[in-house]
Amino acid sequence: MSLSECSPPCSPYSGLNNRRKRQRGSSMNTSNTFDVIIVGAGVVGCSIAYHLTKAGYSVALIEQKHVGAGASGANFGMVQSNDVEIKHSIPMVLKSYKRFDSLEEELGMSIGFRRIASLRLLSSETQWKNSIERASILPNAGIPYEFVPPERVVEIEPAVSPGGLFGATYASYQGQTNPFLLMWAFLRKANQQGLSLQTHTEVKKLLIQSGRIIGVETNRGSFYAGSIVLATAAWTRRLGEMIGHNWNIHTFRASAMVTERFSDLQVNSIVTSADHIEMEINGPKDSELTVMALSQTQEGNFLIAQADRPGEVLDGKISHVAPKAMSTISTRFFPVLRKVKIIRTWTAPTTYTEDGMPLLGPVEDLQGLILAASFRSAIVNSPIAGEIVTQLINQDHCDLIDISPFAPERTMTQADTVYRVKSSRTDENEMPD
Repeated sequence: MSLSECSPPCSPYSGLNNRRKRQRGSSMNTSNTFDVIIVGAGVVGCSIAYHLTKAGYSVALIEQKHVGAGASGANFGMVQSNDVEIKHSIPMVLKSYKRFDSLEEELGMSIGFRRIASLRLLSSETQWKNSIERASILPNAGIPYEFVPPERVVEIEPAVSPGGLFGATYASYQGQTNPFLLMWAFLRKANQQGLSLQTHTEVKKLLIQSGRIIGVETNRGSFYAGSIVLATAAWTRRLGEMIGHNWNIHTFRASAMVTERFSDLQVNSIVTSADHIEMEINGPKDSELTVMALSQTQEGNFLIAQADRPGEVLDGKISHVAPKAMSTISTRFFPVLRKVKIIRTWTAPTTYTEDGMPLLGPVEDLQGLILAASFRSAIVNSPIAGEIVTQLINQDHCDLIDISPFAPERTMTQADTVYRVKSSRTDENEMPD
């Protein structure tokens, strides 16, 4: 699709050549005109709204559904630094990760944050070898990370079945938060600072004039701003296509489920697997690519994720295969879960890039447009994403960290290897035997 052109009379920013000409808090108070428009009210968009309003900007946060309607609302809330892309992302993740220790005090409300260990189960020598580079880099960066043998895995988590385990990587100082409380804490402060929240407002067109973005056209009318930020995750690619950009973001369906309370088992870590299981239930077209992530709530329920189906899946519908896939891989490592009942499942579209890094920064050939999308972990990166975008708008560059590796138009190379093993059919209403 070609660029959406807007005639000069429709924009209050006609003739501006810089990203932001108007001073913060200026008297341009029309109901549809702001300093900054953020599209996407997930955790990253909410953080950006908080940081920009704190800096004194007039901000509109536009969301096509409701706050947290996408991947942020289906998130486990993992605040992990050990899962970072190791070539360029460590400084960003570390700065953001450390802010969680004081974030509740800063935002003035609980976000359900707790420090918790992270255990990644390895089932082969290949997986072990592929973790060596990470194990050599992360401790030197200040991230506790070590290899542990199978017997140590069982000491850390006694319920884990050691059969077939080659060992694990263990990060003793990670974290977990409540993603809903985190989003609302950002929003609560942003609202106090003058945020205009526009939910159920779908962007239909990005408005372009003379090589810069000037606003968005929505189902509720047009909104204008000197800067537009897309914190749109799985919808970023579609928005890019509106203006002739093919941003290299891939979408998959991430599913999760919660079990009934189970007092016979206590898991004290966030447990993930390096293994991926590809399940074929009714043939190759009906499959799920699954990697386990498991944690236990303080009430005793288990949160289990995620079943991944690559492709543009934005409908929010969970496949009937997903609970079976998640049950299979979780009971492979925790056999005691086989008779635990599943009480709820959910899904959301989420994204990845081939190099494991976000699209974060200004769009080179379109003045005023900034991307903040496809973070490997949106939760842990949300605080610094808000800081970075605020700096970009305030001073046209970021001096917190080097964000050049995250340029939206960069050439990408594949970062990670996926391990797949076949699995058998499982019963639908309970964990497999």
